[in-house]
Amino acid sequence: MGCIDGTPLDGWKIFSAKAGCRAFKGKDRIYLIEWTDYYVEGENNSLKTVLINGKPARMLKNGLFVVSFGNFIGLSKLVLLFEGGKTTKVPVEVLSLKVSRMYPELLSSFEGYGIERLSRLQNAFVGTLTGEILRYSSSIPFQLESPTGFSTLESDEPINELFAYHFLRSNGERIVEAFETVLRRMKRKLVVEGEWMRIDEVDEITPETLLSIVQHPKYLAPAGEGVLIADYLNGYTPTRVLGYRKYESFDTPENRFAKYFLNLLIEWSERVLEAFGGERDADIERIQELLGELEFIRSNGLWEDIGEMTFFPYTSQTLLKGDGYRELLELYREFTSHLPFFEELQRAIDNKDIAKLYEYWAFFRLVDELGEILGKKELKIHVLPAGELSEKGNVYAEFDNGWRLYYNKRLTPRRWSYSVTLRPDFSLFNGNPSKKSTELIGVFDAKFKLEVVDEPKEIEKFDEETETAEKTGNYGTWAKLEDVYKMHTYRDALGGRFAVVVYPGKKSLFFDVKEGRVKKYTLDEVLIGELSGVGYLRFVPEVEKCDW
Repeated sequence: MGCIDGTPLDGWKIFSAKAGCRAFKGKDRIYLIEWTDYYVEGENNSLKTVLINGKPARMLKNGLFVVSFGNFIGLSKLVLLFEGGKTTKVPVEVLSLKVSRMYPELLSSFEGYGIERLSRLQNAFVGTLTGEILRYSSSIPFQLESPTGFSTLESDEPINELFAYHFLRSNGERIVEAFETVLRRMKRKLVVEGEWMRIDEVDEITPETLLSIVQHPKYLAPAGEGVLIADYLNGYTPTRVLGYRKYESFDTPENRFAKYFLNLLIEWSERVLEAFGGERDADIERIQELLGELEFIRSNGLWEDIGEMTFFPYTSQTLLKGDGYRELLELYREFTSHLPFFEELQRAIDNKDIAKLYEYWAFFRLVDELGEILGKKELKIHVLPAGELSEKGNVYAEFDNGWRLYYNKRLTPRRWSYSVTLRPDFSLFNGNPSKKSTELIGVFDAKFKLEVVDEPKEIEKFDEETETAEKTGNYGTWAKLEDVYKMHTYRDALGGRFAVVVYPGKKSLFFDVKEGRVKKYTLDEVLIGELSGVGYLRFVPEVEKCDW
């Protein structure tokens, strides 16, 4: 495998103007670096269009096409369309140099065969993030809140297997108990059906019965002697009359709903087992046990007499108030409600969005570590199905002492901020934020960045570069201290005791208001100690060499 940066390949070439970010050719794909502009050019301007995952790339005036991947790593595809109808499909894998810098001991060389090693390391890193997210969330109970009413954001199925995994794990006992209650007290309805009967089978003569005799002469037959009714029917007697049979039936709208929900849960249990059966960190035994119990419930012969649900009985009093039915309705609403927390997490996993995955991983890691400090006996992560996550802040972990860590909560003016609305990644409160007595303890912001400037000489140099940037309008160097400056903004505007950047760098540092720079500190010292100020905290997932 060699560098192809600028080298023609079957009538086209790809190159980058950014040092250290060349395009490399592997056995079956081309490797590109994230956040890098690559330029694709065809020979003699023969290239007409470049599609990136089906979307047209931007074309420059000089005929070059710009290919760039931001917030995306992993496999992708370029499609090159030439004059004359020629089409070239180019498999691409997007890599992140940040991963190699995080684990230099695991990656000896980037050049040559090292690019494939970087690919394997990157896949191992993403696998570690998703695996630990699954492990943390498997060990921390989820409380999936029921919506207050039916809304337009509900669907007839849950969002994805990840949400279904947590829902089924958390609610197995509730589900089984609700169905068992329904089977013990299954509601029935009285059914009155008209059918043609022999006269001796009719229990009750109704006006409809008499009318059926004269309106349907095809059921009349000559009568023998002694048949009294024949005197009124010109010598004929009815062989069949319209009668009514009464019986109780389990085929009600409410029971049809229960049957539909039962089949839906069985289907999603099977899908969860298929999706997570190979994950070593997934606790699938509960799902397997639940699936077995649900299939046993479905084997009851009562369901055979119940039809398929054709409409949802929203207004049914049995469904709203009946024992078992009420619980099934609540479970169904939880199961099909809109939960952006799981939707965004699944999207991050599917897209291999490292920055977003790191944010989720940091949340679970913080919850786990804070639980050790604040108490985790009663620890739960509450997920409320109301609105968009980024606007509602409807996900939080609650610890034994009553403190809460919120994910993406909007901190609005007058209540929390004295200026504009702010939304840190994680906000820690000493109680329920809806109560006036509750205070904001501090905030955390997860950043998938590696470099933080903290040495006096570096800070002085950065300040000089900032002055130049302000004059020239080029803020390319701003990222180095931007996050620490942002922590000052959070702490000042929100009045919290601390504001900390969580990042996968090499060291932790805290700037205490009284003590100044504190190079070694722990979360325990920040939460229940005397530290007050801003800083950054090292959070790095452990990737073992044997995994890749």
